[in-house]
Amino acid sequence: MKILIAVALCSLPLLAQAEEKLPRDVAQFIEQAQMCEHFAGEWDDNDKARQREITQAVEQSCGQAQRQWKRLAARYTAQPRLRKIIDEHANDAVRSYRKQG
Repeated sequence: MKILIAVALCSLPLLAQAEEKLPRDVAQFIEQAQMCEHFAGEWDDNDKARQREITQAVEQSCGQAQRQWKRLAARYTAQPRLRKIIDEHANDAVRSYRKQG
């Protein structure tokens, strides 16, 4: 019973954030940042075709997320709540992305 209560209490912040409506551009950024992190964590040395697909997905999702991050950080600079959400989702893959080539 104590575990159930602890889980419920720990879930409250997540439920509160899920209920609050984010601006569309922030929600899109969060989605791109998650995709960026996912593909940046992929690697397949044995399958060159798959590695090309992964590289293209990283370039697309991380490049877009990084551009969005910079634009949103400037747009919402006076809104600390949104700025915090944006910065929390700007993961290492987004922050450190550099276009190959």
